[in-house]
Formats: sequence, structure tokens, C-alpha cells
Amino acid sequence: MQTTSRGDRLSTIPEPRPTYDTPPTQNLVAPNRFFWIALPYAIYIGFTTNGTVSLLLRRAGMPVDHVANAIALLGIPSSIYFLWSPLADIWTSRRVWHLLSTVASAAALAVGCLLLEHSPQLAVWTFFAGLIFCMLISAAFGGLMASMIAPEGRTRASAWVQASNLGGGAIGPGIILYLALHLRLYLWVPLATLLLLLPAVLVLSLREPPHRPSPGFREHLRRVGHELRDTCLTSKNFFGLLLLLLPPGAGALIGLLPAISPDYNVSGSAVVWINGIGGGSLLALGCLAGILLPRFDRRVAYALSGTVNALPAFYLAFARPSYQVYMVGTIVYLFAIGITCTLSMDLMLDIVGAVGHSGSLRFSILSSLSYVPTAYMTWLEGRAATTYGFRGVPALEAISSLVDLPLIALWLWYRRRERPDTA
Repeated sequence: MQTTSRGDRLSTIPEPRPTYDTPPTQNLVAPNRFFWIALPYAIYIGFTTNGTVSLLLRRAGMPVDHVANAIALLGIPSSIYFLWSPLADIWTSRRVWHLLSTVASAAALAVGCLLLEHSPQLAVWTFFAGLIFCMLISAAFGGLMASMIAPEGRTRASAWVQASNLGGGAIGPGIILYLALHLRLYLWVPLATLLLLLPAVLVLSLREPPHRPSPGFREHLRRVGHELRDTCLTSKNFFGLLLLLLPPGAGALIGLLPAISPDYNVSGSAVVWINGIGGGSLLALGCLAGILLPRFDRRVAYALSGTVNALPAFYLAFARPSYQVYMVGTIVYLFAIGITCTLSMDLMLDIVGAVGHSGSLRFSILSSLSYVPTAYMTWLEGRAATTYGFRGVPALEAISSLVDLPLIALWLWYRRRERPDTA
């Protein structure tokens, strides 16, 4: 608030609300609130793609090969959701889109679970429909962060969101699976649905900037195109986009660690804890640790964090395989990749900048891009295992984690020659 005097009287001039053309100068909501706002998305994604649905489908009698096809199908929406994410930028506020999408996702979860025993294939398609709405939750809270969190608070907000995505995305589905295995269908399905709906109610407490009225469809598209060009074609943002597409920070080893655990003499029950609930907790702690890092160029911070992941990967690749080596390497890797995930989202928010007419769309595009290196590195590490054995998986992860080092040097040299931009 600012004050001005007129005679002996003081009048108060309220600070203007932020516009959609510039990021807010101060946080309009506590960054830790986004832990709960992202939680419905994290739980539904974790439930459908991280193993819970696959086990429930097996228990319902679906053959293993059909289960694999179902999980592959359920992975499609997260890669292409930028196609419908512009919905979160139009018609109504992003918090309304968030709430409506959460309700639709929760309904799909409930109906899909009720169909499991009688029609597993129809249940899969119901979960797929729910994922379409679930990805709109991601687009909505991405736009909310861009419009409500000041640049200096985006690292903290990113840390809380990624702690929710990785920690909540492991623990929440774990709770649902426990309920499914120990309670009757008519009891555990409503409880699972409530697990999604309850945190979503918090989005109603947000006071986001007023939704910008549409200038007309043609003019809207013109402005969206202008914002996309400004986002992608500046030197700073182009370098950030390149980093998002490179292997360091992709975390491909997360999905393959359970596959190589027998080579380290690790039992299945130990894998459930260290790569499941325990792993999700380690990832969440790593995400929150990202808050403590010193503030400097976001591109350099992200690239350097990716190189740190090489250390536990090299250890897993070249130490004598044993239970202790697997545990130490996995714990350090999961914690380190958690830090990288925070810096990845922080970088995406920095590239998005002001929310404008297309904040949710641009956030969704960047989020989709971040899945690309995970996909191709998972495939390459599988080929490395075929050629070099189980050590080839962490070895390739470690080597690929170092490819950013020459790019960092090139970027710092470029920044010395040019006038420094704001990180």
C-alpha cells in the first residue's frame, strides 16, 4: 500500500492488481498452497500410470500383455495434452477449470473402478477419459502459478508442486491400493474419490487476477501466436528449451531401477518400499531441498543439477553389485533427481514469463517437451542393457548426464559477450 498526504489527511492508494502482460511483483498466494492444488493431478496420474491400475487390472483377470497395452494407452494424454490445454485460458477462470476437471477426473476414477470386475477394457477407456480432464488440471495450475507467483517465488512454488507430483503421486495411489486390497468395493471407491476431491476445494480460496476478456477468436489466435514466438525465439528461452530436450534431468533411470534390482540381489518387497512409497518420499524431499539452492541463472542451475545425477548413476554402474550398493545409489539418485525436477519446473515458469492469453497453453507445451528425453532415454537405456548387461543402464544414464557441461560453458561465454538478461 502507498500513502499520500493532502493537508492533514492521509489517503490510501491501493496497489494495482497485476495484469496478464507482466508477472505479479509479489506473490498473490503462498507458494506452498500449490502442493495441495497439484495433488488431485498427482494422485490420478500416479493411480493410472505408476502401477496401481496395472495391479487392479491383473486382479480383474486381464492378461499381462493386455495390461501392458492398457498402460501404454494411458500414457498418451500426458504427451499430447497441449492440444486441449488452451481451454484453461478461455471462457472462465483457471480455478474454475481446475475444479471442474478435478470433479470429472474423480468421477472417471469412481466409474472406472466400479467397472473393473465386470468390464476391465471399458474401465481402461474410462480412466483414459479421466486423464483428458486430469491433464487440464495441470494446465490450469500452471497458468495459476504464472499469474499469481512473482518471479522470485517461483522456485518455492515449483518445489511444492513437484513434491506433490512425485511424493503425492506415489503415496496417494499407494493409499488407494491399500484400500482396494483391504476393503469392499462400495467402501474403497468413495474414499478414493474423496482423496482427489478434498484438496481441490482449496482452489476456491484463490484470488487470481481477473480473467482477460476474449478479443475475438481471430485476434486471440494472433496474440497467442505472438506470445508463442516471444516465448520460443529469444536467446535465453531457446537455450532453456534446448536444455529441456536433453537427457540430464530426464530421470529415465527412475522407471528402470526396479527392473535391474534382481542383479543387485534386492528382494521384491524391498523394491516396493525403496522405489515406491519410500522413493516417492525421497523425491519429494529432493524437490523441497531445491528451495535452498542459491538464486542464479535458472538455465545454469537446471543444467548443473542434471550433471550431479551422474554421481549415483556411475556408482550403480561400476560398484560391485550388492543390496547396499543398490540402496545407496537409489537413495542418492532419487533425492538428486527431486532437486532437478524442482529446477525443471522453475525453468519452465521462467520461460512462460507473464501469463498473457496463453499461459496454460505455453506451460503445457513445455511440460510435454520435458517428457521427450524421458521417453527416448528409457528406450536407449533398454538397448544398452541388451548390449552391455544391467550395468549399461546406469552407465548410459551417467554419461548422458554430462552432455550439458559444454553447453553451460558456451552459455556463460555468450552471456559475457552480451548484456546479461535477468535469470
